[in-house]
Amino acid sequence: MVIDNVVDFMTEVNDLLMYITGIPQERLFRGNQSREVLPRENDYIVYTPISQKRIGTNVAVLHAENVPDNENAPNTDTKLLQVDVQVDCYGSKAFAYAEGIETFAGAYRCNEWLQQSKMGMRVLYASNPIDATLVDDTRQYIPRWVVTLSIEIEVSVTDKIPWIEDVVVVPNPQADLPPPGPDDPPYTEPDGTKLKNVDIEYKGVI
Repeated sequence: MVIDNVVDFMTEVNDLLMYITGIPQERLFRGNQSREVLPRENDYIVYTPISQKRIGTNVAVLHAENVPDNENAPNTDTKLLQVDVQVDCYGSKAFAYAEGIETFAGAYRCNEWLQQSKMGMRVLYASNPIDATLVDDTRQYIPRWVVTLSIEIEVSVTDKIPWIEDVVVVPNPQADLPPPGPDDPPYTEPDGTKLKNVDIEYKGVI
């Protein structure tokens, strides 16, 4: 089994936020990371996945074409996943960053830019930014604005499954069909002979 396209989803989120805000990489952080030191004064952004849920059922595709005889056929299952990512913007530019992210997330250009995504990433919507100013250990106010992005991604897994290479219909003269009902025509072949039940033989690797 192979997980086809699950690259580092958060790397793609990182790239999107850097594109929208223009903030340098050294001031863009993933949330809930060990041994990560946050700046004390500079404007910076922390992004954290906070929830996820499946959207709909799997889509299965059997790739049986050009598969040699007696080999299993690749089968790909794809599902859609909605992931909510909380984006915390800190510092004097926090409000501008949050509003810029929310505005661009609702623009057609956002998903056009995301066409390069390896996971089919699309931004569904963004929450309205909220003021979440906090007080640090020096009893100073730190400006913080928070916006949540709801993002759709595709997750695909491919494995190889047995499949049927051929079907052969073999007449079985020992198994008569049930008698037709009083209003049903008799079971006959085009030449008028009585139709019999058949056995099905599956040839392949199943």
